[in-house]
Amino acid sequence: MRKRTVMTLLALSILFTVCLLKKTALTPKASSIDLTIAVVGTAPVLAQSPDFHSIELQEIKGDLHRYDAVMIMPDYLKAAAGREYATVYQKAHIPFFFIGSQKSVEPFLDPNLSYEGSISVPNPTFASGMLYDDTHETTWLFGEGIERPNRSEQFQIYHSIFQTIEQRHLTE
Repeated sequence: MRKRTVMTLLALSILFTVCLLKKTALTPKASSIDLTIAVVGTAPVLAQSPDFHSIELQEIKGDLHRYDAVMIMPDYLKAAAGREYATVYQKAHIPFFFIGSQKSVEPFLDPNLSYEGSISVPNPTFASGMLYDDTHETTWLFGEGIERPNRSEQFQIYHSIFQTIEQRHLTE
């Protein structure tokens, strides 16, 4: 009887261990996204994220070719709409994303338009983005219709932004 109890406990412990190993193997590990993004301000903390590089706003006037995109965080939106940056967005040939902006891209492109004086987009958004290249302008709005995105919605929006950047690479 004792031998049977020991064998049963041994079999159950092996079965339990195998189940735990299989569950662990099925759990995806957090990884990084193969992008390099310059961030003006504090980069978002995400489970899966690209290689974020913190830069000062003035640095967007320099060489940005080593980055796949630039994100300008909420605390810098007003300054980023300054007239000295309007031509930067048009000549950089990489996408810019304005996180937390309730505006279109117009205050960033028109040197005569202030951020405060520009019209907000009709539906709330979490971010707007733009890309100028030699042939045309592309703009995006992310998180449309979400007044205040929760953390999960923010993760989804950032993922959409990263997918947009990756799709741009596929079309180059």
